[in-house]
Amino acid sequence: MDFKAKKRALAATNVTIAALLAAYYLLKEQEEEEAQERKRSHWVNPYLLERRTKGRYETSFENMVESPKVFLENFHMSEANFNYLFSLVKPYLQPKRNYRPDAIPPKAKFCVVLEMLASGTVQRHAASTYRITLSGQFPKWDKENMLKWSEEFEKQWNFPNCIGAIDT
Repeated sequence: MDFKAKKRALAATNVTIAALLAAYYLLKEQEEEEAQERKRSHWVNPYLLERRTKGRYETSFENMVESPKVFLENFHMSEANFNYLFSLVKPYLQPKRNYRPDAIPPKAKFCVVLEMLASGTVQRHAASTYRITLSGQFPKWDKENMLKWSEEFEKQWNFPNCIGAIDT
C-alpha cells in the first residue's frame, strides 16, 4: 500500500471516528434532555397542597353540619348516623405509624367515601373536590367485582343479590 492509500484510509478512519463520537454525544445529550423531562417539577401537586384551605371538607363540612337538610342531601343520612358510623370506622382510618401534619384527617376520608357512595359520583370527581389523590383505595365498580361481592355477601349472610348493607 502506497503512502496516498494509507493517507486516504487514515482519513476515512478519522471521519468514521468523528462520526461515531458525534453520534455518541448527540445520544448522550438526548438522554439527558429526556431525564430532565422525567424529573419531577414538584413533589406534591400544588392543587393538592391547598387541601387545608380550599378542600371541600375544610370549606363546606361545618356548613353542612349546620344545615341538616344539606347534610342529608350530601351524605344520605343524618349527622347523628354519620357520627355513629364514623365512630365505628375511625380506628381503621387512623394512621398506623407517626401522624404527618399534612395527612388527610380520618373524618375527611370518611366524607369522601360516603359522599361518593351516596351521590354515585365519579371517584375522580369526589377526590378532586376534597383535594386528595386516588391511590387505589377504592375498588373498581364493575360487573365482575359486583358479582364477586354479591356471592361473598350471600355466602356470609345468606342474603342474595346484595353487595353490602348498613344497619342504622
